[in-house]
Amino acid sequence: MGIAIESLHKSYKNGDEITEVLKNVNLTVNDGEFVAIIGPSGSGKTTLMNIIGCLDRPTRGKYLLAGQDTGKLNDRMLAKIRNKHIGFVFQSFNLLPQYTALENVELAGLYGNEPPRKVKEKAKEALSALGLENRLKYKPNQLSGGQKQRVAIARAIINSPSVILADEPTGSLDSKTGREVLDIFKDLNRKGKTVIIVTHDLNIAREANRILNIKDGIVEEA
Repeated sequence: MGIAIESLHKSYKNGDEITEVLKNVNLTVNDGEFVAIIGPSGSGKTTLMNIIGCLDRPTRGKYLLAGQDTGKLNDRMLAKIRNKHIGFVFQSFNLLPQYTALENVELAGLYGNEPPRKVKEKAKEALSALGLENRLKYKPNQLSGGQKQRVAIARAIINSPSVILADEPTGSLDSKTGREVLDIFKDLNRKGKTVIIVTHDLNIAREANRILNIKDGIVEEA
């Protein structure tokens, strides 16, 4: 599922003040690439990630996903793309504290309109593949940071997305655990997933096939 961004701008209006966050971004990511986006806080990394993930829309310019102009899609169509084709992983895990690891992953699968029994099987398989077969009934407060992020990754991959977007996925982890999580992303990439990671850590970024540097809303090859 190729990604093509053409002359993209994103700005926000606060009263009479307009802040331009992304400026004339032109970017292509081919199927199966592993790309890191680096840059300081406030540079526009997360905004760009949100647009790629169809969570936000550009102010001007085009974003083509698998050749389809997302600007011509309504919110329902964008939600369908997010559910079927894009998996999200966040620094803060975003797990629901009242649910077990298995239930957190199942919830993401249920949006795919598959039978609950099949969703449960897929959730167990995803968690087991990440070494959490003995943590299915644990709630987030019973898991380590690395285990929480593995649950988040299992949730991201349950619907077999083509693209995985990770926003500072190792930012809350110690270096050893962060390394383990990064290896999971590299393995997913080897299996054909397109992986895009936003990070401020150059050591993490160097593990990718390509590095994009974003500063003051301008994206360049690093």
